[in-house]
Amino acid sequence: MKIKTFLALLVILVFTPVNNLKNNIRFAPANAITKVNLSPVGRIIEADGKVFLKRHNWSEYYPAFVGTELYASDKIQLTSQANLIAICYANWKTWSLPKNSISKTMDGCLKAKSQCVETPDGCVPLDTTRGLNQVVIADNIPYLISPRHTLLLPDKPLMLHWNPVVGVTRYTVIIKSPSEYIWETEVSENKVLYSGKIPLKTGVRYTAIIHANTEVSSLDEKSPFSKQDYLGIGFALISQYQQQEILAKSKELTQKLDDEARVLSIAKFYQKQGLNMEAIAILESFIESGNYTPAIYQVLGEIYQHIQLPRIAKNYYLKSAKLTAVDNIAGTAKIEAALGEVYATLGSHEEAIHWLTLAFNRYEKLGEFQRGNELKLSLEKLKQQLVEE
Repeated sequence: MKIKTFLALLVILVFTPVNNLKNNIRFAPANAITKVNLSPVGRIIEADGKVFLKRHNWSEYYPAFVGTELYASDKIQLTSQANLIAICYANWKTWSLPKNSISKTMDGCLKAKSQCVETPDGCVPLDTTRGLNQVVIADNIPYLISPRHTLLLPDKPLMLHWNPVVGVTRYTVIIKSPSEYIWETEVSENKVLYSGKIPLKTGVRYTAIIHANTEVSSLDEKSPFSKQDYLGIGFALISQYQQQEILAKSKELTQKLDDEARVLSIAKFYQKQGLNMEAIAILESFIESGNYTPAIYQVLGEIYQHIQLPRIAKNYYLKSAKLTAVDNIAGTAKIEAALGEVYATLGSHEEAIHWLTLAFNRYEKLGEFQRGNELKLSLEKLKQQLVEE
C-alpha cells in the first residue's frame, strides 16, 4: 500500500469512535501454564467497607481499593457492610455489586476493547509508547506539555504550555499543519492562548513549535512516539458530532456519580477517547480543590507516562505511592512497576532497578508470575546497562 493511502486510512480510523475499532491484538502467554488478560475492563471508583479481590492466579483474596483496575476473570468479594461501584470501559456504565457476595468482573463489565487502527499489516495499537526505551528530554529544551499527543474538543479555548527554560526571555510560538503555518506569536512566559483568528479544522493534525531566544527549540526533542502513531507530539480536533456524544456521556456520568468517583470516571472516559488534555485538566482541577487521593495521582501518572512526559509522571506516581495503603499490595506493585519504567525512561538506572525490584517481589507474593517474569527481564537489561556504563 502506498504511504499516502496508508496515512489517509490512519486519519479516517483514528477519528472513528473507539467502540467501533476492532480488537485483533493477541498477547502470547509467558508460558503454557499462565495466561493473563492484559486488558483491564474497568476500574473501582467507589469502595466502602471491606472489599476483597482475587485474580485467577492469586492463592487468596487481597483488599481492593478505589483506583484498582479490574480484569475480566477477577473475583470480587464484599462483606455484608461493604459497597462497591466500578466503571466499565466497554460501555461506560457503572456496575454495583450486591452486599455479602462474590462476583466475577465479567458478570458486570463486558470485555473491553484495546484501541487500535486496522491496517493491511494488522491491528496497530494507538498506544505504542510503553516500555523501557529512554526518552531524552533535556531541561534546556522548551518541550511541549500541552496540548501534546491529544485530541481536543473543538469549542474550547486552546492554551499552549511548555517547559520553561532558564535564561530564556522570549519564546516564538508557531502552530502549523502538515501543509501550512497557521499562527505565530512572541511571548515572555511559558504559556500563551491561541488567538483563534484562523479557526482550526477537525481531522487535521496540528503541531505546536516553540523556539527560545537561546537558539533551542521544541524541535530538539526527538519524537518518542512510534512512526505508526498518527498524533505523535501533535494534536487534532474531534468533530462536532463526536463532541456531542462525548459531552452527553460525560453529563450522564456527572449525574450518577459524585466527587472522586465522578472525576475518575470522566477522566478515564476522556483518556480512552484520546482526549488526554481534557482528562488531565479535570484531574488536576480536583487536586487544586484540595483533594489528594492515591487513585487521582496514579491516573495522572498514567496519562503523563502515556504522552511521554516521564518527569511529570514520576512526580505523580511518587505522590500516589506515598498515599497508597500498606495492605494494597496489587496497587502498590503497579505503581512501583510504573516508577521503575519511568526512571528507566529517564536514564536513572539505579532508581529504576530499586522500584522494579520492589514491584517484582510483590508480584511474586501475589502469584502474578507472568508480570514478575516481565519485570525480571527488565531488571536484567538494566543491570547489564549499568555494567556497561
